[in-house]
Amino acid sequence: MNFSFFMKTYFAVTAVVRHKNKILILKKSPDDWNFPNKWSFCSGYVKEFEAAEDTALREIKEETGLKARLIKKGRLFQASSHKNQKSWIVMPFLCEASSNKVKLDHENVEFRWIDYKDIKNYDTVPGLEKDLKVLGLL
Repeated sequence: MNFSFFMKTYFAVTAVVRHKNKILILKKSPDDWNFPNKWSFCSGYVKEFEAAEDTALREIKEETGLKARLIKKGRLFQASSHKNQKSWIVMPFLCEASSNKVKLDHENVEFRWIDYKDIKNYDTVPGLEKDLKVLGLL
């Protein structure tokens, strides 16, 4: 039996970083292997034996240099990309940053602090609006 039509599934976290009622979005680098030049939140794959909450805070620190604290945990949902033949089980978190001074790492090339409702104006990775809905922000 050929199972090549099945998408690979990954467990990831998304951290919606908030500072003074603005949320942080990051533009992925042009050589990102999943979604080049798309806007996203801080996100990453959960490492073996790592708590999802710890992954969220680690990814925020790695990708932005910001120190943040967890405010709210959303509920799991699935996002997929037929183009990439991948599926993600996503755990979203709302986090509060103590500063808005972002220091980008190599994964992203640009950042913006925006209003929640403005997310629809950006070319984003799959599931970003769903992250906000699951967290009760949209």
